[in-house]
Amino acid sequence: MATNEALSGLLLAGRYRLHQRRGAGGDGLVMDAIDEQLQRTVAVRVFEPEWAATRSAEQRFLAEAQAAASLVHPNINAVYDFGIDDFDGDKRPYLVLEYLSGGSLRDILDRGRLLSPSQALVVGLDACRGLDYIHRRGIIHRDLRPGTMVFGDDHRMRLVDLGVSRLRAEQTWVDLSAVGIDAARYASPEQAQGLTPEDGSIDTASDIYSLCLVLIEAVTGQIPFASDSTVATLNARIDKLMPVSADFGPLASILERAGRPLPNDRFTAAEFGKALMQAAEKLPRPAAIPTAGNSLFADTTGGALRDVAESAADEASADDLADATLPLAVAAAATNEINQLSHINHIADVDGIDGIDDIEPPVFDQGDDNPHHARSWLLGMLVVVMALLAGGFVAYRVIVTKSYTVPDLAGIEKGVAENQIADNEWVVVVKTERSDQQAVGNVISSEPPAGSKLAVGKTFVLVVSDGPTLPKLVDVNGMTLDVATAKLAELKLGAPVASDAFNETVAVGQIVSWSVPAQPSLVTGMEVVQGTVIAVVVSKGPEPRVVPQLVGLDVEAAKAALVALQLTMVKTDDVFSDVPIGLVAQQSVAAGGTVDRDGSVSIALSKGPDLVVMPNLSGLKFDAVQKALTDAGLVVGVVAGNTAGFLYGINVAGVPVVAGQQLPRATVIDLSYY
Repeated sequence: MATNEALSGLLLAGRYRLHQRRGAGGDGLVMDAIDEQLQRTVAVRVFEPEWAATRSAEQRFLAEAQAAASLVHPNINAVYDFGIDDFDGDKRPYLVLEYLSGGSLRDILDRGRLLSPSQALVVGLDACRGLDYIHRRGIIHRDLRPGTMVFGDDHRMRLVDLGVSRLRAEQTWVDLSAVGIDAARYASPEQAQGLTPEDGSIDTASDIYSLCLVLIEAVTGQIPFASDSTVATLNARIDKLMPVSADFGPLASILERAGRPLPNDRFTAAEFGKALMQAAEKLPRPAAIPTAGNSLFADTTGGALRDVAESAADEASADDLADATLPLAVAAAATNEINQLSHINHIADVDGIDGIDDIEPPVFDQGDDNPHHARSWLLGMLVVVMALLAGGFVAYRVIVTKSYTVPDLAGIEKGVAENQIADNEWVVVVKTERSDQQAVGNVISSEPPAGSKLAVGKTFVLVVSDGPTLPKLVDVNGMTLDVATAKLAELKLGAPVASDAFNETVAVGQIVSWSVPAQPSLVTGMEVVQGTVIAVVVSKGPEPRVVPQLVGLDVEAAKAALVALQLTMVKTDDVFSDVPIGLVAQQSVAAGGTVDRDGSVSIALSKGPDLVVMPNLSGLKFDAVQKALTDAGLVVGVVAGNTAGFLYGINVAGVPVVAGQQLPRATVIDLSYY
C-alpha cells in the first residue's frame, strides 16, 4: 500500500484533496480528504490493488459501490462517490464516504468503556433502522460488529462498509478454518455452518443475530460463545440458546429472541426495533454515549443527551411512524402544533407498520451547536401551546366523547386485530407476553378487556403472544428419577435421560447431578425452550470396597486396612496355621473380593502349627500300627514289603522319624516291612 506521505496532498478525481491517514486494515486504508467542489470534509477509502486486479473484479467492485451509493438513510454511512484511479503507480478502487468523527463502537469498548442497557438500546435502535432499510432492499450486511458501527458528531450511529461487506464476506467465508477470529465472534449459527446467501441458506436474520451479540458485548464486555480458536468459536453457537443475563432487565427477553439459534425464530429488523422502543419506557434515561467526540467523564451536551424516548421520537418521520400516536391520551382537539412537538418527550407506537426506515435526524437549531438550546426552545414552545389549550380544556371535558365497545380479539392474529379497531381512533400500544394458549403473533388479551367502553383518543393495549412460555430450570438433585420426571413434565420440559454412578453421599436411587446436554453452561433459574431435555445421573450408592490381603498382618494393621475402606473387622477363634503365631491366618472374604461400604470382614489369628506325637510302633502288628498312627492324627502313606513281616523303616518324605518326635497333624507316614 502506498505510504501516507505518498498519498497526502493527492487530488483524487479532480476534486478530493487527500490529507492524513485515519486508519488502515487488511483491505486498504482510509484517508481524511476535502471535497474542494463542495468544501466539505469527507473520508476516502482506498483499497488494495487486488480489488481491481481483473476486469471482472473491477466490474464487481463498481456494481457493489453503485448499490451502496444508492442507499440514503440516516443510519447508513453515505457513499458520495466511487471509482478506480491511479495511486502512486497502482490502479486501486476507492470510495468517497460521509465523514464520521465519533469513532466506532469498537473504539469505545477498546477504551474499557461499557454501555448501560439504556445506551445499548439507543445503539440497537439506530442499527435496527439501518438494517431494516437495507433488508427491505434485499441487502444483507454480513459483517456487523462493533468495528462496523460508527458514530457521527451528532452521536447517531451509522452502519459502515455497505459497499464492500458482500465482497469481503465472499472471500472470508470460503474456508471456515481460515476465517479471522474477529469475524467468527460475531457470526450467526448459519455462517458458522458454512452456509451462504448465494445458495439461499442465509437471510437477513443473520444480521439480527450479529447485532444481538454486539449489544450483549457492549453491556457486559463479553462476547457469548467466544473461544480461543476460530473453529471452537464458530461451533460453540450452533444449536445453542443465547445466554442473556437477567441484568439486562426489559432487554433480556428481546435479546433472547434476537439470538435464537433458528433464523425463523428471530425478529426482523423492524420487529427488533419496535421491541426496543416498547422496552424504552421501562429503562432509565441513558447517559451520554462516550464517542470520540464526547467527554468520557461528563455530559458535554448540557443534559440534553438523547434518551431512548427522544431517540425514538426525535428521529421519526411520517413514513417511519405512520401509525404513531402519543402514548399519553390528550384532548382530541389538540392542535397541529402539539402533534408536531409531541415527539420530543414520548416514544411513539410503531406496531402495524412494515418497517422503521426513513428516519430523520434530530431537529436542532442549525445556528447553534448545542442541541440543548434547540430542545429548550422546543420545550418552551410546548409550554406555550399547552397554556393556550388550557383555556379550552374545561369546555372540552363537557363535550360527549365518542366511545366504542372493545371487541373480543383473543386468538386473532395481531394484524387482523389491529385492522378491526383501526377506525376506533384509539392509541394502540402492543405489549408482548409468552403464552402456552395462543400461537406466536396472536392476541392474548386486551386492556381494557372485551365488552368495555373506550373513548376516542384513549390508550388501548393489545397483549400479543411472543410464543410459548420459557420454563426455568429447576434443581432436581436429591430427587428420585420418578419425582424428577414428574416435575420436569409439569414444567413442560422433556423426560430426563438417566445414567447411574456410584456416589459416597447420595442415597441409592436419588439424583446426583444434572445438566442440559445441548448447553452445559445453563444453571438453575435460567430459561429454556419447552421440551428441553435434561440429563441426570442417579446414585447407585457407595462403590463396593475391594478387600485387601490381610493374611500375615498383625491385628492392628489388618484393622487399619479395613477402617480405611470404611469396613469393620470381626475377630473369630484362633486357628492352627503355618502362619506365625498371632498374625492373621484366615479372612472371611478373600483378597480381591468386594464388600459393600460399612460391611464387615472376619479374621482368625494363627496359633501356630498343630503338632502331634509320633507313637511307638515297635512290636505292633500292621493293623495295630495303622490304628496307632490314625489315633495320633497322622496318615498312613506308602507301605512297602510284607506287612506280616518285621517293620524296619518309618519315614516322612524319606526322612526317618522315631517314637516321641513331634510332627504336624496329618503328616503322611511311609512304612517299610521285610
